[in-house]
Amino acid sequence: MKKVATLISTMVIFVLLAGIAISCTSTTTPAPATQPTQTKEPITLRLMQPAPPGDQLVLKDEALAERFNKRAGGEYVIKVFPSETLAKVPEYFDAVRTGAAEIAAIGWPIFTFQEPRLGLMALPFLFDSVEGFADIQDEIVEMYDPVFKETFNAKALGAFNTGGMDYIGNKPVKTLDDWKGTLIGAIDPPLAYMVDQWGAGSQVILWVELFGALEKNVVDGAMNGLHGTINMKMTDVIKYVTVFYSESGMNGYSINLDVWNKMPENIQNILLEEVAATCTEFNNLFVGYDKNDPEEIRAMGKDVYYLPKAERDKWQALVMPYTNEELDKGGEIAARLRQLAEEANKKYPYKDR
Repeated sequence: MKKVATLISTMVIFVLLAGIAISCTSTTTPAPATQPTQTKEPITLRLMQPAPPGDQLVLKDEALAERFNKRAGGEYVIKVFPSETLAKVPEYFDAVRTGAAEIAAIGWPIFTFQEPRLGLMALPFLFDSVEGFADIQDEIVEMYDPVFKETFNAKALGAFNTGGMDYIGNKPVKTLDDWKGTLIGAIDPPLAYMVDQWGAGSQVILWVELFGALEKNVVDGAMNGLHGTINMKMTDVIKYVTVFYSESGMNGYSINLDVWNKMPENIQNILLEEVAATCTEFNNLFVGYDKNDPEEIRAMGKDVYYLPKAERDKWQALVMPYTNEELDKGGEIAARLRQLAEEANKKYPYKDR
């Protein structure tokens, strides 16, 4: 019996040792290594906006970018570059054309020096009211898209009105005679020509430089939009405002055409929809600002004068030959603008306030 027990014990030990030996010498196939996930970098669209950080125009573009980025799902992202961080204002369209930036959000008539047709929409006294010009912003985009493609290698995306150009300054201007002997800062050549016809001297000054010119008394006054006057705090360096809607202001969005053509259709649609939402919002806002801004400036202690229609007609009569001459030689776009203006002015005429 003792021998049997010893034999069984020996066999158990043998089996255990064999199992250990097998486990030590057998090889197992390792699990395949997990391949690192490759995250595709989003394509960045650099949006240039000439207003300074914190300005309402910058904030609207940052809001547009946030909405677009969320919807684009990481394929594309818009980054906003305010002021002149990527290019000087006169170089904005060249920057988009060459790919130094992808999107420009800026007033198109500023670039009349590069493309004269851009200035036609802003000819003095072409439109009589902010409502009339606001009504045709979609037509503006449609008309000028071929111009952007031809001249700037870009696509026009959207546009909105920014109100009319009025007088701001440190000398009162209520009649034609009041213009004589003044030096006026004008943000574009048509405005400079306009005040010249009234007996003033003119100096073309970029709108971002008007504050300094007024503060240092380089000019007696300027032609500028009243909402921009408030936002840029030009109300700190002026005493008088004359409201008479001389020239229509606008801002628009354009994108490099090569970048646009490479976009998937769904991304194109998202961009168009978000630009349209921004333009609709601000088009409506500026119609409201036209009524509210003069009174806001008056509340700051400034002298605000609404030019009567009878007096405005006198000023307009001296400038319209120039406006009509420019339209006569402006081709199809000018003819269409003239038609749109005539319809808008009948629907929304200039009225005494």
